[in-house]
Amino acid sequence: MKITSTRRLFLAGTGVVGSAAALAACGGQATEEEQQSQAAEENEQAAEEQGELPGTAWERMEYDEVPDGGTLRKAILTFPANWNRAHVDGNNADTAEIYYTMGEDSVIIVDESGNKTFNPDYVVSAELTSEDPQTVSFKYNPDAKWDDGSPIVVDDLIAEWKATNGSNEEFLVVSTVGTEQIESITQTDDEFSGEIVFSSPYIDWITLVHPGGPASSYADPATFNEAYVSEPRPGKGPFTVDNLDQSGGVVTLKRNEHWWGRAPKLESIIFQVVDQTTQPQSFANGEIDWLDVGTGDVLTQAKTREDAVIQKTNGLTWTHLTINAKGGDGALEDVKVREAMARGIDRDAIGRAVVGPLEAPVVLVDNFVYMPGQEGYEDSFGGLEFDPEAAGALLDEAGWTLEGDQRTKDGKTLDLSIIIPADTKSNSDRARQVQTNLNEIGFNCELQTVPADGYFPDYVQPKTFDMVTFSWVGTAYPESSSVNLMYPLDSGQNYTNFADDRLGPLNEELKAAFDLEERHRIANEVSTVIAESFVVIPFYATPNIVAIKEGVVNTGASLFETTDWTQVGIKA
Repeated sequence: MKITSTRRLFLAGTGVVGSAAALAACGGQATEEEQQSQAAEENEQAAEEQGELPGTAWERMEYDEVPDGGTLRKAILTFPANWNRAHVDGNNADTAEIYYTMGEDSVIIVDESGNKTFNPDYVVSAELTSEDPQTVSFKYNPDAKWDDGSPIVVDDLIAEWKATNGSNEEFLVVSTVGTEQIESITQTDDEFSGEIVFSSPYIDWITLVHPGGPASSYADPATFNEAYVSEPRPGKGPFTVDNLDQSGGVVTLKRNEHWWGRAPKLESIIFQVVDQTTQPQSFANGEIDWLDVGTGDVLTQAKTREDAVIQKTNGLTWTHLTINAKGGDGALEDVKVREAMARGIDRDAIGRAVVGPLEAPVVLVDNFVYMPGQEGYEDSFGGLEFDPEAAGALLDEAGWTLEGDQRTKDGKTLDLSIIIPADTKSNSDRARQVQTNLNEIGFNCELQTVPADGYFPDYVQPKTFDMVTFSWVGTAYPESSSVNLMYPLDSGQNYTNFADDRLGPLNEELKAAFDLEERHRIANEVSTVIAESFVVIPFYATPNIVAIKEGVVNTGASLFETTDWTQVGIKA
């Protein structure tokens, strides 16, 4: 899955965990130590093999050789709750997948190595013309249009900046990263040429050059927040929405008649809502052409399809447990309790259960900016090992006394719940392992299943939970997209009810760090500050594995490379 924005996307159900029984410890102490030693050796070997995975695994074919026509069918977990991708409810992976085919993922071309260039279909030129103040001059392709036929102009970018820079809190934006640092945007030579002046430096300025929607979509808070709840906001790519069937959970895209670039090869793309538990069977039956593989069981089912091709690369997705610092009837405000939870959860066991059957290494994540293997990565925890004894000692220090098999303090027991979405096995299995581990050190942890379509809007986003587990998708712009997971307190992506004031000044330093070595140093300081709070406990990185119908070319599994949707097709 590819990200070109400077915000992180959430996934409700990736990085799936096996059954609780499979995760349970077995045998005596010596046997357990031997098993851990063997697992460490096997993982070290697997980690070396991981470095041999390609950055892009799809089959390539030159544009002129790709047959014309055909339909690609993909599954999504939920129907878009808001088609405005800049709105807090529009920031999910399913909505993003749809809009990628409509141009969102196309302004910046990212190659297999992660190198970035502007797509001339959108941006003719853009350059940094001054560093003090930071100034960017740009020119749009004058042929570019929104899929309603209106031209893409500088006024669109100005309207977007004013709506998303945080100056008007009635605009419920997912992130103000970058836009809040813009001092001015002005039109220069014509309606397609402009200049951006920053009030403070911003290293990922290339992400702010082209607008995400027409000026009309940013007209006022009511339009921004509500106008695209049930209908798409205009896109800017080779495909556009042809039909919406909300009751059936189907989004059908067709070729965009206003597209100015080379013609797309596919005739249509269909996105169908299919719950996670039935997606493998849908793929095996030929009902969908693409399946994201997160467990060994899913991989096994995918292989039963005769024309299935399995593609595998390293991935940017990481699973975690997010803790609400205001939850647990006040108990979770104590950092010692949260640290005890982190040290009392067997992250490696969770990882072995899911990644092992995928024939990939267990790679635990211990950094909140960089992914393992990404340049700049360091361990921010200094060794977050599974240690129930240390966890118990921390709870003792916090005043939670073990009485029998439960801990008490001032007459209260340590009661917590994990909210999980219905019919999403990955969340359920991760939650069960967390529940097992925490109850073994004296918590009274329960699971609460809620409707899948209400999981984020009714629980995660309003922070009405003690604990939740889902996945974040990392980005090609890691330094710009990490702090807002924890700062400020009202960030559209901070679900922890906690913010460390040290992150504000550090974030300003990080956004101004054009020197790579300095950027890595500050980014790791940011990650260490986040780690010290123990409000987000990272689990493991999931490899990017895609099962795709044989014959689909120029799209599939990739680490960084973006898909050119004009070139995607189905060979004979």
